Amino acid sequence: MDIIIGTPLIDMSCPSLKDKFLVIDMGVNGARELKQRYKNAIFIYIIPPTKEKLLSQMKDRDPSRLLRSKSQLPNAFKVCKWLVINDNPENAAMQIERIMTTLKTYSGNVGKIDRNTMEFLYSCSFHNPKNRDFLQKFYGDEISQVKERE
Repeated sequence: MDIIIGTPLIDMSCPSLKDKFLVIDMGVNGARELKQRYKNAIFIYIIPPTKEKLLSQMKDRDPSRLLRSKSQLPNAFKVCKWLVINDNPENAAMQIERIMTTLKTYSGNVGKIDRNTMEFLYSCSFHNPKNRDFLQKFYGDEISQVKERE
């Protein structure tokens, strides 16, 4: 059996895709490539609440994933605008859906976003100091080096 790995090229202007979201689980470097192709794409960095949780999720996967995540962190700051901490899959999915729906609904009309939704978006902002502190604790010194390069 032949196995093909990769992300297909998708014509998002196709009528059958109108009003649909396409969700792709990929690394930051792949997202960087997609960002060049799809300017209105929404990039969300999803991370477990602890390194231990990440390691337990990876026990059957490539053990170099944490190192790869660390190496991609500088690009994550350039590509991603949103951070979701996946402490509960259902809650994380609801947050992701809310981010995407809000951005699609209010695209170009930021002034119409209600205060509650604006606070939610800020709580998920990749550049929110609270989220940066979380990443600092999660990744350690790597994030300090990223801050210095920005």
